[in-house]
Amino acid sequence: MPFLAPDELTRLLRHRPELAAAPSLEVLERLLARPEPAIPVLLDLDADCHTVSQAVQACGGESTREVLAGMLRDPGGRLGEVLGTLAGRGLLTLDGDTVSSPHRPGLWAHPFGLGRPLRDFEKQVTAETLKTLVKAHGGQPLGRKADLVRRAEEALRDTASVRARAAKLPRQAVELLERMAAGAPVTGGEQIYYGSGSRTSTVQRLADAGFVLRDGWEYEMPREVALALRGDGWQPELTGQPAVPATPRPEADGVGGALAAVDRVEALAELAATETIAELKSGGVGVRELKRVAKALGVPEREAALWLDVAFGSDLIASEMGEWLGSTTVVDDWLARSPDARWRALADGWLALPQAPTYRVVGCCPEHLERLPPPYAFECGAGRIRRAVLHALRSLPPGRAADADGLAAAVAWRTRAVAESPEAAAEFVAAALTEGELLGVVAGGALTVLGRALLDETEASESGRAAALFPVPSTTATLQNDLTAIVSGIPAPGLAAFLNGCADLESRDRASVWRFSDKTVRRALDAGTDADALLDGLARFSAKAVPQPLRYLVTDTARRHGAVKVAAGPSVVVATDPAVITELCGSRALRKLALRQIAPTVAIGALPPEETLRLLRQSGHAPVGVAADGTIRAEPVLRRRLAVDVDPRIDSAAAAAAILKGGRNSTSAEAMAVAAATGEVIVIVWQRREHYMEDLEVTPGVVTGYCHDCGTGHTLPRSKITKAYLP
Repeated sequence: MPFLAPDELTRLLRHRPELAAAPSLEVLERLLARPEPAIPVLLDLDADCHTVSQAVQACGGESTREVLAGMLRDPGGRLGEVLGTLAGRGLLTLDGDTVSSPHRPGLWAHPFGLGRPLRDFEKQVTAETLKTLVKAHGGQPLGRKADLVRRAEEALRDTASVRARAAKLPRQAVELLERMAAGAPVTGGEQIYYGSGSRTSTVQRLADAGFVLRDGWEYEMPREVALALRGDGWQPELTGQPAVPATPRPEADGVGGALAAVDRVEALAELAATETIAELKSGGVGVRELKRVAKALGVPEREAALWLDVAFGSDLIASEMGEWLGSTTVVDDWLARSPDARWRALADGWLALPQAPTYRVVGCCPEHLERLPPPYAFECGAGRIRRAVLHALRSLPPGRAADADGLAAAVAWRTRAVAESPEAAAEFVAAALTEGELLGVVAGGALTVLGRALLDETEASESGRAAALFPVPSTTATLQNDLTAIVSGIPAPGLAAFLNGCADLESRDRASVWRFSDKTVRRALDAGTDADALLDGLARFSAKAVPQPLRYLVTDTARRHGAVKVAAGPSVVVATDPAVITELCGSRALRKLALRQIAPTVAIGALPPEETLRLLRQSGHAPVGVAADGTIRAEPVLRRRLAVDVDPRIDSAAAAAAILKGGRNSTSAEAMAVAAATGEVIVIVWQRREHYMEDLEVTPGVVTGYCHDCGTGHTLPRSKITKAYLP
């Protein structure tokens, strides 16, 4: 592995964060050689990157820039850029003019849809098989295997003769030959145990005619045969992204959509904290519960599914034993951040989702178009298509927009997911545009200023450009005579928390509007505050004096607050005015309480205090709960928080410096991550014993693998692992 400069290694870790667990360059090199983590990275790249990757593999895993330039048609001169992209992700190594792949034999089963070269068959097939091929193409079947291979290569260089012989085959054989030459070089054949297949089968006819070779249970077309059939003019090409038809559109900043997204997810987190969001037994939020969530957020059901997926992917909500969804401990930290940081967390979570929240289908075939309930993630091509859509829009100059149909060719060039999800690809593209609009990343088919800054900062691992687009949070509110509070721009977290405690949020756009009422003031008083503290808070956050109507509302509600007290017993209702007790006992709306007057200012009821308080407040009264010692019991809003383990954000520069320094003691988690990526043996201390394990799979809760000491597989809870290290 050539020497990597700190900035080069930092860029590599930015694109491949799973490599940051490597404690040294030696381990990093072993990680880079593993194909399993490299394949998803390659699939996220465009068709030109795939072409160059296949070209290097077709050359045996190592080549030079000059050889690749002669092998590929490159009218746009993109080879250097593509090599840099692949090298920056650890898929190729550049050492001067030499280009090599760390993955041998390679990441592609059949590069360019071609089979193995004839020389690779020398040890796999018999001499008689090679003689049949040589003779079928007009050569002399003489000599050893190496001589027969050389003679076959010479005969196949006459491409015109090869195509002429192919044209004389039966129609079915020609059709199979064309499919194999076009990109499917391996096919099965009729086989009876270890005997030969039928001499009249189509594939066996091709073998007898010297176009395919039988290798065990399969037939494979050698690379030289396929190239001869494709013709002398065939050559892989670096095409670049197809042009995207675009129309002019004024560039939007996207801040309005971003703030609305933050507001929706904040409301969802509050809903999940105060009320449970029920899950189906099979997992996910059902149709009825999704409608309830959508109504609470004031959005359509598809948009509610988006916010559920985004909040779940950002660790703001989580599942409790698969029974209900609730807010997590991450919410408090998220709410304390600046508005741009809150939006960035949501946008990053959305970019990383593998599914399309507004079109939750797998989409690989017609049988997999059934919508799945939110918010759990599942593998499909929607995530790659989403990123391809955004980068295709990014290739347009600012002020140019495109629709889903116009983006189709560019997206298909940027990701193979379009071909892998033919039934749903068009819907995935449309979903990416719709979701981008709701998050402020896209506006009218064009990237917003905010969306362009998001993509630039994601690649450069920088921050600041997006933050500069958001207004400075407001720390004061304008209190109006109509009992509203108006906050221009974004309210600061402290101001928003105060207003949410004593008023209802009515709208949020460029300005946020809260409305006060006796109900909202009573809610603040129920939480334990009093009139003086509430008025002091209003004066502190107000840009001017507290209006007289609002002051009257607070003092009048406070005067009536506590006029009725409810104690346990199952419930004892006490009032300062005997007329109030008489009114309550005779009220038809309170028949469920079964109140019975036992003194002029005291009545007892049949329901528990909590239910009694709820029904009294529902009928317009302002009761308070009383503790056993007679003091008023405060009722703060209960917000559940589920504890979750969040993966720490990786500092690429610090991780690169540690790897270059080498010799650092990796933590148990890092050691298990390396073992899972490399397949190496790892020592895990569990139940006071050392277990030498391999084939490790690491999930958030458990570690599974094969134990050589016990001779069996183990599933170990991560919390019970004392130590793990690489031997």
